[in-house]
Formats: sequence, C-alpha cells, structure tokens
Amino acid sequence: MSVTGRKFLTSINWPVVSSVLSKHTEITGSLAAFRKGYEEAERQLTQLKEADRAIDFDHYRRILKNSDIVDKLEKVALAQKIVKVDLADQLKTISVFEAKAIASAELYVKETAANLADLNETVANIETARPVTQLTVEDVVKAKPDVVQYTEEMVKQGKFTVDGYDERFPSLSLL
Repeated sequence: MSVTGRKFLTSINWPVVSSVLSKHTEITGSLAAFRKGYEEAERQLTQLKEADRAIDFDHYRRILKNSDIVDKLEKVALAQKIVKVDLADQLKTISVFEAKAIASAELYVKETAANLADLNETVANIETARPVTQLTVEDVVKAKPDVVQYTEEMVKQGKFTVDGYDERFPSLSLL
C-alpha cells in the first residue's frame, strides 16, 4: 500500500466510524473485516521486512560433514528470485468492496436526509401548533374524528371515566 494510503488508514478514528454507522451492521461488519485484513497484512509485511534473510552457508559447511548438500542448497537459494505477484484479483475485490461501501454510504445519506426532512417538518408543526389552552372541541374532532365515536360508545356503556386516567393523573381532592 502506498504511504498515502497507510497515512489515511491510520488517521481514521475507527470507534467513531463504528458508532456513527452502528445501525448499519453490514457496513460496520465490512469495514471491520477490511480493517482486520489490512492490519494482518501490515503485521505480516512488517515481520517479513524485519526478518533476517541472509543465510550463512559457510557456517553450515563447517558444521556438517556433507558439504555437497550445503552447496546444493546454496545454489537453490541463490537461484530463487523475487516473484512479482499479480494483484489484479485483490485490487478487483477492493474495488467491489469500495463500490458497495459507496453505495451503502449514499443510501445512508439518503435515509438520513429523509429522516432529517421528517424531523424538520415535525419541528415546524410543533412550532406552529396552537397551545392546548386555545383548542376547542371542534378542533379535536376535526383532528381525530374517531373521538366522537369512542365517546358515544363510553356514554352508551355508562362509563364516564377514561381507563388509566386516575393512575396517570392522581386525584388532588385529598389535598
């Protein structure tokens, strides 16, 4: 990975990203898997860079009686060349992951914008609403027509109290 990519990945505040995207488990899981894979690859790369790759064949010639084996192993070791690995498949996988992440992020932005619009509408309704003291019975019936039917049913049954009212609003007559 490039130096810029490493700087970018190390500058990400992963706990904040996880908490912001906590409702989107698929995105969070994908990011966690990506982060884990990146950290594992970075750890292995660091170990390989720090590993001592020099082999002291003279030391083995002195120790072993059969120096022909050491000569053969030295030839094999010197014949090995660093092979360039084709990373096209890995880059393709990363591109697919990136496309999914971008699509999920765009969907999240749309959902958040819709929720924000709903909240703004609710706030506007609350700000423009009349106080309860100014409401009339006609206003309540207009907003909730089933109140009339519910009240008529209660009167027919001889009920003149609302269930749960006394529990919620205790009587102050004892005071």
